[in-house]
Amino acid sequence: MDSLFVDDLGKCFQLGAAEEEQPLWPSQWLSSLKRLKPGGVPDAPGPEVKPSKATRDLWALRNVSFRVQPGTVLGIIGANGAGKSTLMKVLARVTLPSEGRVVGVGRLVSLLELGAGFDPDLSARENIFLNAALNGVPRADVERRMEAIVSFAEVEPFLDTALKHFSSGMYLKLAFSVAVNLEPKILLADEILAVGDTSFQERCLQRVQDDARNGLTVLFVSHDMEAITKVCTRVIWLDHGQVVKDGDPEEVVAEYQTKMWAHADAARTERGRLSNELAELMSVRLHSEDFREIGAPPVDEAFYVRVRFRTFQRRVRTRCAVDFYAKRVLLFRVSEMQKAEHIGDGIYEAAVKVPPNLLAETNYSLTVSITVSRRESREYTLVHYNALSFLAYRSTAREEGDTGEVAGLLAPKFEWKYYKLKNAPHA
Repeated sequence: MDSLFVDDLGKCFQLGAAEEEQPLWPSQWLSSLKRLKPGGVPDAPGPEVKPSKATRDLWALRNVSFRVQPGTVLGIIGANGAGKSTLMKVLARVTLPSEGRVVGVGRLVSLLELGAGFDPDLSARENIFLNAALNGVPRADVERRMEAIVSFAEVEPFLDTALKHFSSGMYLKLAFSVAVNLEPKILLADEILAVGDTSFQERCLQRVQDDARNGLTVLFVSHDMEAITKVCTRVIWLDHGQVVKDGDPEEVVAEYQTKMWAHADAARTERGRLSNELAELMSVRLHSEDFREIGAPPVDEAFYVRVRFRTFQRRVRTRCAVDFYAKRVLLFRVSEMQKAEHIGDGIYEAAVKVPPNLLAETNYSLTVSITVSRRESREYTLVHYNALSFLAYRSTAREEGDTGEVAGLLAPKFEWKYYKLKNAPHA
């Protein structure tokens, strides 16, 4: 029996409708209430409220159908805007589909956003009971599972501490532990699993694999193709809201990456290409200060963005740059001031160090570019758009007075000093 059945699913958004529709007058609102039948359906059409301007339909999902068997770890991949997040929100019942249907068997728990379903003013213990209640789990069952939840999350010393004093890393550990220990039949997980130290990420992925062997169905969305091929038993590739390919993880990922590279390489200009006759942009990774590869960086520790590239000719000059984006806004660019000359052809890495206490606890994406040339010849720019996405998190507990509220897209920690002024005029 299928644990999840998705049939001809579609989700349409009307662009411009929200800000352009005319509001109902109170008399129209009361009239619509009078026309309601006991079942909540109007028995006759009311006065039509036409938008003041034409709207445009945007289908984020269209004709999406698939079945998932118990014990399947299903990866969902695709470029930005492919419909991955919309699909997960429909499955999580956060938003309703415009057409089609979804049938799931058993309890569904979602991990789509850090801290969703938690109250920062309540303690960790109180939030465990709250989150369980929201998922329909009785208090007696939670008490029976409390030890396992606390042990996996590693929050024993902070069990009665308000969540607003937790770091985002601690937040995630608790959220994941509660989710998996509620014994769901279906688990939805987004990029959120990339947060936390490497050992915790490994424990999360191992727990997902172990529970899948016991019948748990997992839908996992990620841009990390290595994690997808490592954990998933099946992969669906979405493009413009439709299923392009569904099958073996290695085959689907290989075809997806080949198309992405071919698309970039077919650009009419050098900008947007990943390779040319001089060089090739190979990969972008995040590393800790001790050179461990990490899925997401702590905001209170320094980390490196490492760009790997290959040169095909001798004496190729390169200059690397990394653009940091948040909410589709370019925050800043880090670039080399001078070109580096590589004597022989080969594979090289350029690393830029990001200082601690600069980023906020939010989602970022990186666009990486390399300007290449030979001596005084024309310069060419290779660009990998949205090369990497990650959620920056705090690895330590918050200091006294730190509410954890995100006040911006950057959160640099500056030094404050106070001075008493002598002979200052009274204001």
